[in-house]
Amino acid sequence: MKTELHAHTSQTSPCSNISAGRLVKMYEEKGYDAVVITDHYSKWVMEHNNIINPQEFTEFFLNGYKCALKYSQENECHIKVFPGAEVNLLESPNDYLLYGADTEFFLNNPLLFKMSLKKLYKLCQKNGILLVQAHPCRAYCTPADVCFLDGAEVYNGNMRHNSNNEKTFKWAEKNHLVMTSGSDFHEEEDLARGGIITEEDFNSVKELARILKKGNYSLIQI
Repeated sequence: MKTELHAHTSQTSPCSNISAGRLVKMYEEKGYDAVVITDHYSKWVMEHNNIINPQEFTEFFLNGYKCALKYSQENECHIKVFPGAEVNLLESPNDYLLYGADTEFFLNNPLLFKMSLKKLYKLCQKNGILLVQAHPCRAYCTPADVCFLDGAEVYNGNMRHNSNNEKTFKWAEKNHLVMTSGSDFHEEEDLARGGIITEEDFNSVKELARILKKGNYSLIQI
């Protein structure tokens, strides 16, 4: 099973130029079996869209995932669409990918970006969610305290940024972190440049989180 772990839609992420439906179509044509919609979840996104109400922001954030899922269902696509997030906390420029978080989790826990990393990690642990730092060695980022991380994105396929993937791999290996790969899809040129391949099928984000935790997969590195 070929899965994209890091993709953004234009419905939610202001920096993406690809709509949710087009994203699904493109990944299906590339032979992917699943995609996790990890739209940006941050104060910046909330303010950029002039949103004040926490519930309204949650609904806005989930719109990209819901549009992708709707497109897949209405067009009878074989590709599976799962929810995820790339959370930017107020305490630092770092970004964190959540795997295992369903829509109910986001609806029950508004404004996650106001939390500290420690508090977010504890919440994720309580709910069976993996907290993975995205591109930790990119110029504006700093590898976080591994006590509050499950994993690290050791391969980020976005060509417009130098994510220092080799440096991240060594750091993650040294600290025994779960390792992930993702295309960081925003534009056409980002298509299918990362992800994972698993021997076993899965049908929920909870199952995906368990597979990542077990390490029973291989990384796609283009």
